[in-house]
Amino acid sequence: MSIRLPKSLHIASAYTWHALAVLVFVFGKNAQWVQDLYTERFFKWVTYGLRGVIGHIPFAIGEWLYIILLIILIYNILQFLIKVKSKIKKGFLMSIIVYKITRVLAILYVFFQMIWGLNYQKTSPAQDFELNVPLSYTESQVDSLSLTYISQLNSVRAQILDAQIEQLNLDTLFQQSKYAYMLGAKVYPFLTYLHPNIKKAYFPSLGDKIGYLAFYQPLSSEAIIRPDLPILTQAFTICHEMAHQLGYASEAEANFIAFRIALLNDNAFIQYSMYLQMFTYAQEAQLMLIAKTGNFKRWEQVVKRNKALLSPKVIADRQKIKAFFKARQNKRLPGSEKMYDQFLIWNQQSKGIESYNDVLLWVLARPLKN
Repeated sequence: MSIRLPKSLHIASAYTWHALAVLVFVFGKNAQWVQDLYTERFFKWVTYGLRGVIGHIPFAIGEWLYIILLIILIYNILQFLIKVKSKIKKGFLMSIIVYKITRVLAILYVFFQMIWGLNYQKTSPAQDFELNVPLSYTESQVDSLSLTYISQLNSVRAQILDAQIEQLNLDTLFQQSKYAYMLGAKVYPFLTYLHPNIKKAYFPSLGDKIGYLAFYQPLSSEAIIRPDLPILTQAFTICHEMAHQLGYASEAEANFIAFRIALLNDNAFIQYSMYLQMFTYAQEAQLMLIAKTGNFKRWEQVVKRNKALLSPKVIADRQKIKAFFKARQNKRLPGSEKMYDQFLIWNQQSKGIESYNDVLLWVLARPLKN
């Protein structure tokens, strides 16, 4: 014997996911609520548990999870289209189709926000670091940064033997990055990283097609790193993904965490990897600002000057890295970069892919006045 719900309750239950989506959206508008109730409680403890369990699995499961979910999604879409086609012939109302689609979107929205997305809306870590982050930078400021990073690149590279680079591997960098976070947490306890869960990607070639170097998998709380990348880029990438595991969703903020972690320890490989990336950001930012003025003579002067100041070994390292990415630039699927750019924009990063460069704003930040 079945029990029929009152019509009002039936309607309410049918729109439960829509209501939850609205509640999550409203909750996300209060950054302090997100920080205190979601990031510091729900996300923190759930990911502790996930890393504690899945971290003991010797291989990455995150990519397989995405593949399985993609297959399930495609299957359900096809099933839905088949049902819709048959019901349209029977006079099926378009409003029901709209309801079904919006319900699926509501479920996906709530699920994404709960496992990861709300971190994009938490409070800025500027308060934790006691910094006042500017909204823009000038050409002279990034020029100064470029010169600073050139000096640091030359100095740190002089400490590293070519033979050491040849012997360096990803497993070693995993361990060194974990130790670097341990040292960082002594200065900034909020960077405490427990239950390491860093894995090598099973399908690194997918990164060429989709356009990623590494990624954080929220379903398994894994930091998944492509093992085929130039080894000198890897340390900064690893530290960046570890920052995501701590709930720093913004790409600029994750870059800044990786930057500070590198500064807080004396590991030459981690520091060199960081300076390679930071110099690239600073030089690109300066050249972009110059290009907007149309002063291409100045553009050429900066490029020539920087190249003259960099040591031959640093130049050789950068050329190897550039060659790696240049060889893969035509493998990317059309539209994949635009999709990722739009994803970042939807998640509070208005500059999209260019938001990675905003780490320079954090580097230029001044201490908060007491």
